[in-house]
Parts: sequence; C-alpha cells; structure tokens
Amino acid sequence: MKAAFLAVALVAAMGAAAAAQTQQIHANAIIPNPLPSAPIERWSGAPGRTTVSLTTPDGATLRGWAYDGTDRAMPTVVFFNRNGTTIRDNDATYRRIAAIGPSVVVYDYRGYGFSTGLPGVHFMQEDAVKIVQAATRDAGARGVVVFGHSLGTAVAAYAAAHTPVAGVILAAPFASAEEELPIVLQAGGIPAAAAAAMTPATDAIDAFGVATFAGQFQAPLLILHGTADTEVPIAQAREVYAASVSTPKRLVELEGVDHQSVVLAPDARVAIKRFVSSLERQ
Repeated sequence: MKAAFLAVALVAAMGAAAAAQTQQIHANAIIPNPLPSAPIERWSGAPGRTTVSLTTPDGATLRGWAYDGTDRAMPTVVFFNRNGTTIRDNDATYRRIAAIGPSVVVYDYRGYGFSTGLPGVHFMQEDAVKIVQAATRDAGARGVVVFGHSLGTAVAAYAAAHTPVAGVILAAPFASAEEELPIVLQAGGIPAAAAAAMTPATDAIDAFGVATFAGQFQAPLLILHGTADTEVPIAQAREVYAASVSTPKRLVELEGVDHQSVVLAPDARVAIKRFVSSLERQ
C-alpha cells in the first residue's frame, strides 16, 4: 500500500502545505498512474494454468488465471494482489501456492493488466464479491478461501464480509486508513506540517477498514505478518486479529520477514497448508 499511496501523497502534500484547511485523501488516490498493464496476447493458458474471465454488470471484463492444485480435496484459494501489480507479475507466486495443495484462482483488478473497466477501490471490492461467488459455484462442496496481500487484504476481507467463504487468509493487513496514512506519509518524506493537514476521507475509511471487516465475518481466519514489515507495521495485524470474531483464528508473526516476502516465506507456506488442510476436514 505504501508505494500506491506515495506518488499521490507527495502531490497532495504540496497542496496541503499551502492550504490552511485539512486535505482529505480519497480511496482512489492509491490507484497508480499510469495503470499497470499487460499485453492481451500474453493472457493465455500454460501448463497447470487456464484462463478465466468474468463480465461485471457495468460491462467491465475481468480476466485471470486458474491453477491446478495438487490436492483436489482442498478448498479453492481466490487470491487478491497487492496494489500496482498484475497477475502476469506474480505467476510464480500462484504456482507456489497451488503446489501446497489448493487450486488457485486470481484476476487482474479492473483497469489493471488484462482486465478492462474503470479502476476504483470500491469497484475492486464489489468485483471481488462476484469473483468469489463464481469461484464458489465452481468449487462446489470444497468451498473457497479468500487470500489477500497488502491492499488485497481490504478486498479479500470485504468479500468475506459480504458473501460466505470457507476461510480467510490476510497477509500483511493494515487495520485502517487512519492508522496507515500517517505511516505512508512519514515514509514518503512528507513534511510534518503538511502531513498534519492530511486525513483519510470517508470513502477511504470505509474502503480500508480491514479491522472493521474482520468483525463482520466468522469464517476461520489466518493472518500472516512479518516482524520486519516497515510498510505496514505488525501492530496493525494484531489489531485486525483482536477485532476478528472468527472461530478459529490465528496470527502468525514471521520473524525477520518484510512486506513483500510475507506470502512465500517458508513458515507462511507451512501455515497456509495447515490452515487450508484444516478447512478440508471441517
């Protein structure tokens, strides 16, 4: 989330420093400019991978990939990426998750990569509900686990709060916009006077309230967070865990792991396999 906020925050800070009133940062301020893209001719099947697509009610075409897992009895994992990336960037990540056992389904966010449509955080979250519902129909009795990384935790947790899922995995979740924004501004070198005049707008508070979403679903929850994460400090994962009403729930603190490495850290893979396997037996 840090990199996504940063460019916009720097621009906004210049305006805020010159203004006497509070500068509000909206949810869509995190959308990268230019948008991450991928050539449509590269959207193709490959060994262990097939193409999937979904058309939204407003006409956007969401495109993604489905990966064969090694254990067909496990639930399907629906993965939601961090911001500023495309599925083409992360093919190896999805394959390594599938190698643990579960099948994996992942789509580019609208306007990103292979997908069309007007980008927007609330659109991402609404699309996620439809993606999860479609994946649930395909998975049948096995069910679906939503798995989000960084910004994807706000998408996955929102989906879990709005449609039934078998489980939820949040990797490097932030607790709220109010808590994360000052950290991002400080990391971006925003002067204290400018940062003091910047607050998240209501739509950003609504969109990024992962701790709030965690109090709205009861599906089993696994949280993964690195102790070396400076982009989203681990204290926020602890807040999400405390706010969760899931049964069971588990927070795995990964010693020395940073924000980008949290999904594929060795102890994370062990925890993911154990979590998804436990759902298979429920």
